[in-house]
Amino acid sequence: MKTPKALLINPHIYDFAAYSFWASPIGLLYLGSILRENGFEIELIDCMEVKEEKRKEDGRAPFIKEKITKPIALKGIKKHFRRYGISPEELRKKLSGIDEPELILVTSIMTYWYPGTKEVVEIAREVFPKSKIIVGGIYPTLCGDLARETLKDADLIVKSNETEKFYRFVEDTCSVSLSFKPLMDDLNILPYPCYDLYDRIAFVPLLTSLGCVFACTYCATPYMHPRIIRRSASSVIDEVCFWHGRNVEKFVLYDDSFLYKRELYAKPLLKGLGELPFRLDIYNPNAINAAFIDEELAALLANAGFREVRIGLESINPAVQKDTGGKVDLRGFERALTALKKAGFTKENVHVYILAGLPFQKWEEVKEAVDYIFGLGAKPYIAEYTPIPHTPMFEQFHSYARYPITIDALYQNNALFPFAWEGFTEERLAFLKRYARDQGKRTVKSSETLNTRHCPLAHS
Repeated sequence: MKTPKALLINPHIYDFAAYSFWASPIGLLYLGSILRENGFEIELIDCMEVKEEKRKEDGRAPFIKEKITKPIALKGIKKHFRRYGISPEELRKKLSGIDEPELILVTSIMTYWYPGTKEVVEIAREVFPKSKIIVGGIYPTLCGDLARETLKDADLIVKSNETEKFYRFVEDTCSVSLSFKPLMDDLNILPYPCYDLYDRIAFVPLLTSLGCVFACTYCATPYMHPRIIRRSASSVIDEVCFWHGRNVEKFVLYDDSFLYKRELYAKPLLKGLGELPFRLDIYNPNAINAAFIDEELAALLANAGFREVRIGLESINPAVQKDTGGKVDLRGFERALTALKKAGFTKENVHVYILAGLPFQKWEEVKEAVDYIFGLGAKPYIAEYTPIPHTPMFEQFHSYARYPITIDALYQNNALFPFAWEGFTEERLAFLKRYARDQGKRTVKSSETLNTRHCPLAHS
């Protein structure tokens, strides 16, 4: 019997700006490993190639890119528009060099990146007219109707919670019976994602949980993963050892709620990682919750190999904190910084996310947050708000956006600053970014330790 073949494709994207901030198509690679466990031959084309010669020591790297003409919908935007990743012509060349697969799996991540996914699906259909094309990921999950309209060349479009639908389609299409059909939340039995398909593994993401106990009004995690699923510490440590045996030293934490129930999950895992007989470099692009950081946990983060700690503060306005989810207040945030300082973290490796561009937010609020964080000796990171379907904030305020964000997901791009208004213009956003950079350069010359100066709002 012929061995069935599946091709995985991570599409190129079109955007105003993009950078490999430890980006990786982990869901696609999990599915590839599951199919491989069921006897499929797996190939991978990752269109999101980076400039390896410019890769940073921590694993981040710039994507290859090319300036292109804006689509009609974005003609009036005064920013350069680029394709990030390989060109359509290069993709055709790569596809022409492989045998026709039975299945082609294409992922689609940010909702506003769907044009790249659409283009990849159309090219795959052109080159392999008989292959069955399956598209999954965040875009189909959050924008199901739009995905069905824009991805007409796909044979199946699946949401993140439709794994069983995916298995049935594979069995029917390939006339096979899959013996191994885990759900994607079966974290302890999922095979490791197939990063071995890459020529070089710069880092490996670790998924230790799904879901989040908090219901932040701007976040889609509760919609996509309504239950909290935890993976055992031993399972995570086994995976770290597996990849370390293949010369991987850098790991990235993708969890949305890593520290929830820290005594049962995070602390045992961090202790186990710290006891391994080799050095690890761990990074957390998804912020961890400052409310759960005590002195013991901060020390465990340092000992386990966290080279930096990223924390989500979002706002220093208590009313905004409460309205958007209430996951941390300023008093708890300051306690966390004090604990991190005691554990040896400096202001160069403590980063704090601040949201900018929330509906009807005033720019002065963001500047106050920047000053506050610098005053405590940490590094603020201004993150523009992205309007995400199926979140309370999107449902409440979408009609106030200056673009039709419910009609075309292209307008959900935070680079467009969709909720700009007279109290927070694009010019003010540009000023804040310059201001934060300039303040950062000034503070580099001062003490490297975290400060314990308090913000009056924390105790009002």
